[in-house]
Amino acid sequence: MSWRLDRRRQLILLGLAVAALLMQVLLEYARVPVRQRDYDLKMAASQLAARAFTAVRVERGLHEGRVDLVNDPAGTGLIGPEFSLITNARGDLESKLTSVNPNFAALIVQYFRQAGLKAGDPVAVAVSGSFPALNICLYSAIETMKLRPVVITSIGASMWGANDPQFTWLDMEALLAGKGIFTTRSTAATHGGGNDMGRGLSPEGRRLIEAAAARHGVPLLDATNIEEAITQRMTFWSEAQRGHAYRLSVNVGGGVASLGSSHNRLLLPSGLSYDLGDHNWARKGTLVLFAEQGVPVVHLLNVTRLAQDNGLPVAPDFLPQPGEGPLFQKDMYSFPLATVMLLIYSLGCVLILAPEVRAGLFDRLNRKPGTAATALLMLLVLAAAVPAGAAVTSWREVKPLVGGNTVCVTTDGSDVSYVALGGERGVTFEVTGPRRCKLLTRCGGALGESGGRYDLTVRIDGVVTETRALAMAPDAEATACGGGAVSELRRTYFEVGPGTHRVELSGKSPAGSRVAGRLFGAVKRRGTGRAPLTPSSYGSVATLQFESGAQSTYYRFDGGRSVVLDVTGPTSLQIHTRLDFDATMSGTQNYTLELVRDGVDRRTFHLTADKLAGVVWVETPNLLPGSRHRLRVDVPPGRHRYELRCVRPEACGIAAQFQIPQADLGVPR
Repeated sequence: MSWRLDRRRQLILLGLAVAALLMQVLLEYARVPVRQRDYDLKMAASQLAARAFTAVRVERGLHEGRVDLVNDPAGTGLIGPEFSLITNARGDLESKLTSVNPNFAALIVQYFRQAGLKAGDPVAVAVSGSFPALNICLYSAIETMKLRPVVITSIGASMWGANDPQFTWLDMEALLAGKGIFTTRSTAATHGGGNDMGRGLSPEGRRLIEAAAARHGVPLLDATNIEEAITQRMTFWSEAQRGHAYRLSVNVGGGVASLGSSHNRLLLPSGLSYDLGDHNWARKGTLVLFAEQGVPVVHLLNVTRLAQDNGLPVAPDFLPQPGEGPLFQKDMYSFPLATVMLLIYSLGCVLILAPEVRAGLFDRLNRKPGTAATALLMLLVLAAAVPAGAAVTSWREVKPLVGGNTVCVTTDGSDVSYVALGGERGVTFEVTGPRRCKLLTRCGGALGESGGRYDLTVRIDGVVTETRALAMAPDAEATACGGGAVSELRRTYFEVGPGTHRVELSGKSPAGSRVAGRLFGAVKRRGTGRAPLTPSSYGSVATLQFESGAQSTYYRFDGGRSVVLDVTGPTSLQIHTRLDFDATMSGTQNYTLELVRDGVDRRTFHLTADKLAGVVWVETPNLLPGSRHRLRVDVPPGRHRYELRCVRPEACGIAAQFQIPQADLGVPR
């Protein structure tokens, strides 16, 4: 009898499953297109952008050879050459082709509406020649919503942008204004490129940029360094608005004055942001400065990702038409039909299943899962515990503070140097944590046929944290460089906590042998290296130039004015300082610095500097820089303000630069 009940149960469940599947299929086929919010505004902006695209294409077509149909398959005229005299950076052709889509104007309208903008609202705009199509879409959205923009343009452009010296973005802008398509024009311009001042361009390239600004009567902001360039932009926007607040800040492209530093690229999200968060910004660009004032920002970079996230084609070989894509309309389920089907299905389940449940036909559902199911569940849990995209760890060798005796070992045809770890205290290393360390050890000399054991001791800041007795079995594939046996390679792992610590490694072995080792610190491949930080207050910017032509940026302070830096911890702050030498000073000088954290915690550093030759300060060639000193500071968790002062001599001149690990740029407050 039970088999009949089981059969009946299976048929009931199968029937309900088939009914649910049929309803789902019906709902899929009954989907209806639904216009998205602000459809009319989006369509108007996209159509205006399409008109502007057409005007540029016609103008470029009038000049033979200006349209490259290989790299610009749609013949839009909005893809420039790969190289020119005003090309200031590498560019991605896929991103440039993706940007040539009038429907980006609809996306920008969507951002504007989400930010609550209305007609007449002031908007601070930064564009560059790198993405002329995006500039057109931005202007289209601004004109459609009747906003009041104040535009600063970086004339230089990356590859495939508006980098034709005779048809820059300012020329396109003038063309579109002359045809009555736009009234929006740039109110100021910069060279763009390195430090926003044309660094990396030839003198002729900079002259062509200046000529483009002159023929359109656009004033050129001329800064001497990146900090001044950022300040000039913020001052210009403020004066244009007479000190009143902007409702939105928009940036197109990766201009350094907007980003602040290339290190900030990963921290600045594309699209609309109301708050950029509290990070250790390498340098605060205009986007960050506006966000700190409570102004929402729209950042249009990472074009391919923006297109993918909003249903726009990537690098099409055709020109998309206005109104295409989910920004305008989406196929949605019919809500009335879905409601009716849900009610019918629910009622059917109640009528069919209620008697069966009362009869106890489904008691088997309470049984425990079998062994195979349990094993599968455990595998899924373990898989979920491993974070996607976890950073892979590599190792970097740590050298001892004081060079010890070296032991040479030949393995796999290569000679490798180990440090002898003999003695009571062994060899001292300096390690900055938190960090995982790996110690490779071997024993050389009289190992004996059966091998023996050697003792290994690890001390951190004088405290024994690890002791091991390791076998001295001979390694058949390795020998001492001068001949002789060495033991097999042994690995010892240990952890070093936050901050800078002294690690002492010592080994004790039988007579006639000695222990040698190599210490490595873990380095995550993602986010390696150190990033510069810009202080919030300083005297002036100083550029150090070496004989090779390489340059490095420092920040000056003296006995009358300190330098102030805001840092979010936990992190490891490095401060590089140099004393200024004038013609009357001897070749070696002592100086004293005081570092104050949050106005309370004070540290004093007594330093000695030697006058350097072959290195100059670009801004003050009458001064010579001293040798560099590196100060390490462990920053505790939270936001802290550091003030670095010169205590001695009284009339001192100091230049400093600040760095933290690149991975700590995103440390939240």
